[in-house]
Amino acid sequence: MATPPLLSVRRLRVLYARRGLLPGFMSGGRPADIRAIDDLHFDLQAGETLGIVGESGCGKSTLARTLVGLQEATSGSIRYNGTELIGLSRKDWRPLRRDVQLVFQDPLASLSPKMKIVDIVAEPLKALRPEFDAAARRSRALALLERVGLGPELADRKPRELSGGQGQRVGIARALIVEPKLLICDEPVSALDVSIQAQIINLLTELARERNLAMIFIAHDLAVVRQLSDRVLVMYLGKVMEQGRADNVYARPRHPYTRALLEAAPVIEADGSKPKKRRLLGGDTPNPAQPPMGCVFHPRCPLAEHACVQSVPLLRRVDGEQYAACHFVAAGG
Repeated sequence: MATPPLLSVRRLRVLYARRGLLPGFMSGGRPADIRAIDDLHFDLQAGETLGIVGESGCGKSTLARTLVGLQEATSGSIRYNGTELIGLSRKDWRPLRRDVQLVFQDPLASLSPKMKIVDIVAEPLKALRPEFDAAARRSRALALLERVGLGPELADRKPRELSGGQGQRVGIARALIVEPKLLICDEPVSALDVSIQAQIINLLTELARERNLAMIFIAHDLAVVRQLSDRVLVMYLGKVMEQGRADNVYARPRHPYTRALLEAAPVIEADGSKPKKRRLLGGDTPNPAQPPMGCVFHPRCPLAEHACVQSVPLLRRVDGEQYAACHFVAAGG
């Protein structure tokens, strides 16, 4: 019998109401809603890492905030360990905060500038692990800071005294102090230098393995996502374009958008030879308040035909555990 997923998302939609005299109106004259997330489906098993990738504005950060209850869903279902999260009150969410934690995109902006680093890391224990006294909280915070590569000499410093990479390690430690089962990372390395990115990715990989953490890792960089993901989900304008095992998606992308993202990624040749010319995806992402009819990717798709304008392609199995939302991707083809 298959193991039930730790997290199950079905038909998730998040709409933002448009107000004021801005572009994007319906025929009746009222502002059109922005479809941040539109009919999203995926499962996540315990101990598994799902990488979510897509261009800026595709709904990745909205998804992260919705999964942890910081953004209200319009419709659909988010079930964590059998519990429906949509519609939960603040009080009902509280016991789940120990299990589900978020690492924010901007490390230093998410840390209180007036608090010491050790107190920032220990603070979640006050609300979520009240059985620990002040001494125990500090001891656990110091141990976790050391585990993420920050020595005791940094414990009493303020966030302004840290580098971006150090700040991100503090954010990771703060999220892990309550021993969650699910960690959601919203572009945690996008503002960091490449060498620091690698350190953070290696750290997250080690911690996930040590603690059997389920992790959702959100990024716009396919190379970063590839390094630590078991499965990959590709988003475009709030919709899933493709998802599957990471090795399969990268070796044999089935959706035209996934192929375009991979072809646009820079490749450095190991032998020092001139890198291959990148094929860049043309056009701009459509206005989410006025999404195209049919397939949302068709205005930029090299394969687009009349059917792409007329109907929305379903996300369907095309090969093993690989799924794509495209009219012209044949199963096994």
